[in-house]
Amino acid sequence: MLLAVPFIDDLPLLSRIVVEGFLDGLHRSPFLGYSSEFASYRPYVPGDNLRHLDWKVWARTDALYIRQFEDDTNLRCHVLLDMSASMDFGQGTANKFLSGRILAAALAQLMVRQRDAPGLALFGPDARMALPARASREAAMEVLALLSTATPGGETRMGPGLEGIVQTFVRRGLVVVISDFFAAESEVMGLLSRLQGMNQEVLVFHLLAPEEVDFPVEGDFIMKDAETGEERVVDATEFGPTFRERMQSFCERVRAECLRRDADYQRLRTDEPIGVALSRYLEKRGTL
Repeated sequence: MLLAVPFIDDLPLLSRIVVEGFLDGLHRSPFLGYSSEFASYRPYVPGDNLRHLDWKVWARTDALYIRQFEDDTNLRCHVLLDMSASMDFGQGTANKFLSGRILAAALAQLMVRQRDAPGLALFGPDARMALPARASREAAMEVLALLSTATPGGETRMGPGLEGIVQTFVRRGLVVVISDFFAAESEVMGLLSRLQGMNQEVLVFHLLAPEEVDFPVEGDFIMKDAETGEERVVDATEFGPTFRERMQSFCERVRAECLRRDADYQRLRTDEPIGVALSRYLEKRGTL
C-alpha cells in the first residue's frame, strides 16, 4: 500500500505520521544535534563543502546528503492535484484519490519543515487556485484543511483553466503535478509547455492503481469509464495482454512528453511506499 501506517480518518495527523516516519528513516533525529538554524537535507553534488555531509545518514542509506541551513532554503512549491472521477479508483487505501490526497498533504508538511512555501491548485472538470504559495505553518494547515474536504468528480481537464492558474506563477519555483493523466494528450502537452514557459521546475507523479497496471481479471468483465459512465463488456482473459500493453504505451508517452519539456517523471503505484515520492521530491528540490 502507499501508506506504511494504519488508515486514520484524520488527514493532518496521518500525513504528519507519514512524514515523521519518512524522516526517521532518513535520520533518527534529523532536526536535533545540529545548529539551531539547521533546516533540511539535499543530495550531495560535487563541490559541496564536505563539512556539511551527514555521515550518519550515509551509514544508514549509503547515500550522501548535505545538511542545509535556514538561509539556504525558501522555495515556492505549488502542488497541482487531479480531482477528476477517474482518480476515484482502487480498493481501500490503494484508491488513487485517497493516495493523491495523502501525498499532497505529506508534501505540504515536508515543505514547511524545509522552510518552503506550499501552495495548492485543484483540477478536474475545471480548475481553481485553492491556496497560493506561502511560507508559514498556517499555510500548510490551510492546505490540509482543504484537502480534507476535497472530493473527486467529473472529467480530467488540463486546459485553459489550469493554464490560467499557471500564468500566476510569476516567481520561479517547483510545481508538483499529481494525476493519472487520463486527459487528452494535447492538454497534457499544453500544461507541461506552459509550465516550461513560466520557468517552473516540474516534478510529475503519474499515479496509478495496481489494477490499472496489472489488470488481474479473467472471464467476462464489465469495464466502466468513471468519467463518462460508458460501459463495455469484454473478455478479460483475452483482452488483458492488450490492455497491459496499451497501458505501458500510454505511460511511456506521458513520460516522453515530460522529458521533452524538462519535467521529472515518476510513475507511482498506490501500493508503493510514499517514501518513494518524498525522496524524489527531496532529490528534485536539492538540484534547485
